[in-house]
Amino acid sequence: MKINPKSYIKATLLATVLTVGGSVYKCTTTRDSVPVKDTVEFAHPTAQKLIASMENGAKYSKVVFTHSYNNPRMLKPDSIDNYSEVPRAMLDTLKQLADTMELYYQVYRGKADNAIQKARGKKPNLVTVGHGNTGRDYITLAGGLKAYEGDYISQYAVDSLFNSAVIEKDSILKVHISPNTYDNLEPYQKDAILSYLFNVNEKILNKHDSKRAIPESFWECIEQGKLPQAQAKFNVEPSSSKAAAGLAKRNIIQMLVFGNGEIYDNKYSKANFNKQLSIIKNRANYFLLKKEIIDILRNYGIEEEKLTKLEVIFDNKSI
Repeated sequence: MKINPKSYIKATLLATVLTVGGSVYKCTTTRDSVPVKDTVEFAHPTAQKLIASMENGAKYSKVVFTHSYNNPRMLKPDSIDNYSEVPRAMLDTLKQLADTMELYYQVYRGKADNAIQKARGKKPNLVTVGHGNTGRDYITLAGGLKAYEGDYISQYAVDSLFNSAVIEKDSILKVHISPNTYDNLEPYQKDAILSYLFNVNEKILNKHDSKRAIPESFWECIEQGKLPQAQAKFNVEPSSSKAAAGLAKRNIIQMLVFGNGEIYDNKYSKANFNKQLSIIKNRANYFLLKKEIIDILRNYGIEEEKLTKLEVIFDNKSI
């Protein structure tokens, strides 16, 4: 009897992993390191890369060996236990076995979201999955399928939700500025705006207030070419102090992406940057937060020369 060498290698690797798979490993891989059978073509890939880099979806994920090529979009917590988890250390070795593996993201409640909801006097019922897709009580999938806290959703389904959400944010951007202004925005400016829209209510960006230092709304600043003032408006504040550092980190990243790695030489944008920086400087884990900011900017594509200057600015506590 002739043995197909490829089948033999595949079977041997699979048996080896299932043997060592008795102990459970926490999978913290990202979508780029996991073999994917069906991939979503992202409409705004650089924006989606930026947004995903600031989320904790990978922390709540598992790569498992599956029983067939067509796997369910959603698994209950007790159902996923029927699958063997792939040890993270062996993912690179097993990439050739893509048809036997699937990445699932778990629906979870974020601590910051819970704190914000409580501070607003509301029931903490926001749930999140993957790259920041949120819902109240559950996540709605195609066909009306509902995924609740603890449920697992396949990578393809999560990526599809993410893609639809960012396309929706892009449509909001197009509604509030003219076609010419939209076309003239730099890609990194659009990415920062889409990222901002992903976590704030658009009503905040509509607000024109003649009593404020910058009376124009965020959209008016963009439309009128007042980019330093627009950069100063990446300043969303949390309802709970528990979310302050996380939001400050996000504000800083979006400001710097909007400015292509720099803060405009403008008193308003500088004041906002210094305010956000002071928030994270007061945290015990400041150096970790600083590293996360630099790493995200580096992975996004900000030049090393600019990152070096930013390191000095961070250490000097202000710009």
